[in-house]
Amino acid sequence: MSTTQSWIGTKNYILLIIGALLLLLIVIKIISNSKKELTKSTKPGAAAVQAECFIAKDTLINFTFKAVGSIRANEAVELVSELSLRLVSIHFKEGSQVKRGDLLFQLDDAELQANLKKVKAKMDLALETEKRTESLLKSGGTSKQIFDESVCDRKVLEAEAESLNVLIGKTKIVAPFSGVIGIRNVSEGAYLTPGKVLTTIEDISRLKIDFTVSQTFANMIRKGELFNFRVEGNPSEYSALVEAINPSINQNSGNLKILAIVENSDAALKAGITVSISLSAKAAVSAIYVPTQSLVPTPGGYHLFFAEKGKAGYRPVITGIRSEKMVEIIKGVLPGDTVLVTGFMKLRPGSKLEIVKSR
Repeated sequence: MSTTQSWIGTKNYILLIIGALLLLLIVIKIISNSKKELTKSTKPGAAAVQAECFIAKDTLINFTFKAVGSIRANEAVELVSELSLRLVSIHFKEGSQVKRGDLLFQLDDAELQANLKKVKAKMDLALETEKRTESLLKSGGTSKQIFDESVCDRKVLEAEAESLNVLIGKTKIVAPFSGVIGIRNVSEGAYLTPGKVLTTIEDISRLKIDFTVSQTFANMIRKGELFNFRVEGNPSEYSALVEAINPSINQNSGNLKILAIVENSDAALKAGITVSISLSAKAAVSAIYVPTQSLVPTPGGYHLFFAEKGKAGYRPVITGIRSEKMVEIIKGVLPGDTVLVTGFMKLRPGSKLEIVKSR
């Protein structure tokens, strides 16, 4: 065999091997593509997504919301003197219970009493003079003018006596209502001046609680409703009654002021402390509510997934007030809509659905 023939045979052999390799690569590619198509057709996304749903409807629900309030005495006042006189006696024990009208402080009224006796003596004389003048007037022994002057003198003295009695009354500082007397700021023998605070008195047999709620819940609070509250450091839970509601909302804060009453017969609660309030109230009108867990937050607002003819729908909604578990839907949901509440990790718009639980 010549050299030329040997080289041609080698070349044909190489070409045959290359062709075989190309054919093998084509077969491998076909098999790989077939496997990819099979894998793609059997991915979980192609199967129905299991989800729970909630059927939307008009309803009234109870809302529970929190507030912080402060307790104050039912009645509280600072006792002061209206006169510049010496304090002669104190008639109470600090921190004790006193009744309305009990004498607490006695000021020196000796000079006022002496002036009153002098005026009363003049009144007696004026009255006798008036009687004599009246008799003379009837007999024609005096004029009507002189009689009128005697009457006037008597009335002036009566007014002066009445004024002195008022001042004498102010020397006795009494309890304006029943309550607990505070710590006194003066001692017997002190010279008092008008406006100086002598002590305080508070009625804590019942207490007032002041608190505010957001205008969102303003229409849910009603007079006469009971609610619970707690005090820090005290394991007990107390109940209070809504006594009054402010007629208007504060324009600066957007809150509504509420006044409540709590009975405190055992004096377990003190005025001035802060309380944590828990209120439950029913919505004023019916509306569509869905579980809060069904909301899907997005940069553009909240969205919901819906079940629509066996597939997942997706649309934006506008929310309103919310409770601990439910949220009001103002726009985007109609009564009877099937709202999805689970399966969001796998759901996409148009996904096939399998409803496993409805409520």
